[in-house]
Amino acid sequence: MHDHVPSLVPYLDDDLGLREASGGFTLLGSEPTGPAEITAKLRDRRWDRFSRVVLTIGKDRIDDLSFQGAQPPADFRVRRLGERDAIDSLRLKLRTEAADGRFSGTVLVAKGRTILFREAYGDRAISPLRAVTPKTRFCVGSMGKMFLAVCVLQLIQQGRMRLTDTIASLLPAYPNTALARQVTVQHLLTHSGGTGDFFGPEYDAHQAELRTPSDFMRQFGKRDPAFPPGSRWGYSNFGYILLGAIVEQVTGAAWDAYMDTHVFRIAGMTSTSPHASREGTAQPFTGSAQTGLKPLPFYVGLPAGGGYSTIDDLHRFGVALRGMRLLDAGHLGLLTRAHIPAGSAQWSLGLRVAVRNGATYYGHGGSAPGVNGDFAIYPGSGYQTVVLSNRGHPHAANVADYIGARLPS
Repeated sequence: MHDHVPSLVPYLDDDLGLREASGGFTLLGSEPTGPAEITAKLRDRRWDRFSRVVLTIGKDRIDDLSFQGAQPPADFRVRRLGERDAIDSLRLKLRTEAADGRFSGTVLVAKGRTILFREAYGDRAISPLRAVTPKTRFCVGSMGKMFLAVCVLQLIQQGRMRLTDTIASLLPAYPNTALARQVTVQHLLTHSGGTGDFFGPEYDAHQAELRTPSDFMRQFGKRDPAFPPGSRWGYSNFGYILLGAIVEQVTGAAWDAYMDTHVFRIAGMTSTSPHASREGTAQPFTGSAQTGLKPLPFYVGLPAGGGYSTIDDLHRFGVALRGMRLLDAGHLGLLTRAHIPAGSAQWSLGLRVAVRNGATYYGHGGSAPGVNGDFAIYPGSGYQTVVLSNRGHPHAANVADYIGARLPS
């Protein structure tokens, strides 16, 4: 591995986990797609997931191997079931996957306020062994961005800021760059400002110093846009750090304190916060059950995500959102209506808007080593699904796709 695929060695544990979650792959076909590049089409053996895998070959070695989500073939069909049959099918599927060590997490399915399915599988800790329960807290990764988007839209609803305000107008301490002068709040919410990411060697070298939005601005604030603001979509963790800084500037409160008061308390989310708790929080794990799971340190929540929640709290968030206790009808529409193309989906002012087996949903996912989650609301049918896992992508995404494709539309 070190000799032939050196660039993949740091990601080996995550790749083993992905393979285990999928149950292996069926090769559907492959073709050359560029100089020293081959693209293969795969299907998971255990789930409905399809992937594109791009293999880049160098001299006597593999330079890169990247998995990308892919749309199902035109002739692929999943039959929708009645509500009871869909729930029964999900329960059987999860029990089988958990028994074989391929799923650890919690799953909730509701219709409006009514919970139809709420179960837990696997372990939140393995030394000593601690089983997951429906009340276990999980890291939600980037799902936390949707809470911050609600905060920002609340402030817009109150007239304290506008979608057209620029970073420069809202953050006087931000360096006077082209990014600050051109990127607006709307660009940040829709990931269309070209603000880029912060993960990488620079973040790794300064991670201990980066705790607040101000810390991130000092470290990364001199960059220009990666592309002309508003020209396209490009997922940006740094953009949501800047939104956290804007919330602090406008309100005079720390971003997490404002979020707790104006989102979590209103929705009744008593188990949601930026930090892991000593008891009852699932430990993130990388690797696979077959080769040995490896515990990871707990993440610390940022405006861009990484906090902790439960399936019950996320259900409460969905109920509060749809009940217009967090936003009025107009600003709820801004949060939930598609605004900009984003690959195979679209993006609203804060949420992903996509389709599963013909049914439109809005929500958000979260992913990091040892973390995967999915939150989805289907406005046409009223169903809401929440999946949290202490394993990496696609452990939760597979489950969300499975039930989302089978519930009545």
